[in-house]
Amino acid sequence: MKKHFLSIALAASLGLSGVQTVLAEPVAVDGNSIFIIDNSVDGSQIVVRNLNNGQLNTCLANAGQNLLELGVNTIATDILIKNGTAVVTTYNDASLVTDVKLVDVTSCPIVSTVDLSACYATVEDDRLMIPCLRYGANLISVILKQRGNSMNFEFDSYKPGKGRRHDD
Repeated sequence: MKKHFLSIALAASLGLSGVQTVLAEPVAVDGNSIFIIDNSVDGSQIVVRNLNNGQLNTCLANAGQNLLELGVNTIATDILIKNGTAVVTTYNDASLVTDVKLVDVTSCPIVSTVDLSACYATVEDDRLMIPCLRYGANLISVILKQRGNSMNFEFDSYKPGKGRRHDD
């Protein structure tokens, strides 16, 4: 609350002194997508752009999920992408209430393609991925999930028949 009040007071003082102020909208980047909160639209919306070229991506608009439909006096203040969900914090300046809105963003290209030609296993976020593990006579792709903040991993899932060919 103090941070919000201080930001408003600073912006007001700069405005009164004749200094031009520009406020950037909150942004989150995940995989190959940039998620931007746009409060210029009534009810706010999420704009998605491709990370590689900056082109507009209509993945949420096509799914009908880009409009946040926030109430009067409510704006989106921040965005975070986690496990295919956009967590958007909101603030109502009339009731002084902070809340959250969840948006499914799995229709957007949030998964980065990883070239595995130079490595056999990768660690991304809290997952250890082993694309080719020989288990008995079978080749499987294994995913281990990190336990807490330690470097200990436990079995999460596997896919049979995945991986690279190896000569014996």
